Amino acid sequence: MSSNLQVAVVERRDTVVVLAVTGELDMRTSSRFLDVAQGSVDTGHPDVILDLVGVPFCDSSGLNALVLLYRRLHAAGGSLALAQVPDRLARLLSLTGVDRLIPSHLTTKAALAARSTTQNSHPAS
Repeated sequence: MSSNLQVAVVERRDTVVVLAVTGELDMRTSSRFLDVAQGSVDTGHPDVILDLVGVPFCDSSGLNALVLLYRRLHAAGGSLALAQVPDRLARLLSLTGVDRLIPSHLTTKAALAARSTTQNSHPAS
């Protein structure tokens, strides 16, 4: 397992930030992932889409990091969605029930479109 994990801002749109995650999300990298992902979200972008196409491996620590990020964002009035989830990780999300908590989309474009639909159906007061 590698300790090389990268999280990069791909796009910022309205309240949404898209982060591309590349590398293994495991015991060695999950803490740093959380720090970087949380730090990439400024007060104007509480909604996060994680593009996970570059994540070849995720263990229970990585899964826990995803759930913790979801909880932190949700508590702050934000949201988390996943895009381009590799098959192996999709199976892990399904087996653990996390797929019922955090929505997944085939593409980043689909995740952005779903977010736009959600925002339009719940206009700000």
